[in-house]
Amino acid sequence: MVDDRAVRFNRTPTITFGASGIPSYMTPSPKPLTAAQKAYGPSGNQEVSRQATARLTANLPNMQSRGGGGGGGGGGGGGGGGGGLPAQNIQAIPAARIPRLSDFRMPDFRDPEYNAQIAALNRALADFETGLQQRGERYGIDYLQGVRNIGYRPAPGFVAMSNLLEAPEEAAPMAARAITGVEQPDATAGMEGDWDYEGRFDPFSAAARGTRGLRDEFAARGTLRGTDFGQTFAEFQNRLSDQLSAMETGRTRFEEDARRELAQQRASTEERRQAAERAALARAATAQMNAYLQALAGG
Repeated sequence: MVDDRAVRFNRTPTITFGASGIPSYMTPSPKPLTAAQKAYGPSGNQEVSRQATARLTANLPNMQSRGGGGGGGGGGGGGGGGGGLPAQNIQAIPAARIPRLSDFRMPDFRDPEYNAQIAALNRALADFETGLQQRGERYGIDYLQGVRNIGYRPAPGFVAMSNLLEAPEEAAPMAARAITGVEQPDATAGMEGDWDYEGRFDPFSAAARGTRGLRDEFAARGTLRGTDFGQTFAEFQNRLSDQLSAMETGRTRFEEDARRELAQQRASTEERRQAAERAALARAATAQMNAYLQALAGG
């Protein structure tokens, strides 16, 4: 009898007889496989290999339909083997889904640092606007008192200083109408009103005192009705007008400077708000990435 294992493993058996006369088989070391054996199995025959593969493939559904035997039952008898599922009903287990960064949007992310920064910026801007408006109101009061001191009486409804917190295009028409009585401001027109040379409203104003002084001086000389008095009084009026024009120029510059400061403060506040927002977004992205990496690491 030839040892099949020796054939399958490409070995040639050798029969030897020992001292007792009993034959024994000696299997030498396996011979190297040929190229055909490496390609088609131990037989080295392509047709044999193809037929064996076909038989195995044809028997595969039967092998799948025959389920494994049942587990042992307790007590009396062992449980019967359950029938296996048909091959077409066997479903592959889905692979685990890899988390994506978009899964960690965190819409409820809260950043106390950002909220504190925005609150501080809003509070600082509000304080600046309040202080600026108070400065404008005080300047308007002082300006109105100054023009009255020199003897000028603005028209009723005149506003010495408009609301500095309003947009210039909203405040300018109101101020222009109050000063000039027209829609567009006219720097040469001056404020709408009258000079109180006679001192009816304030006898101690510069206009009233100057007028009385000139009249008394020229009356004492007997030239009150002469051309010298008229020329001197005209020069006096021009000096008062120049003084009023200088005060008006100062008021206009104050308002322009105040609005410029307000615009710069608001722009600076907006820049700092945007910087705080960018920093908050960076912190949120970092928290999102950390949650993502923790999920990838499995907890």
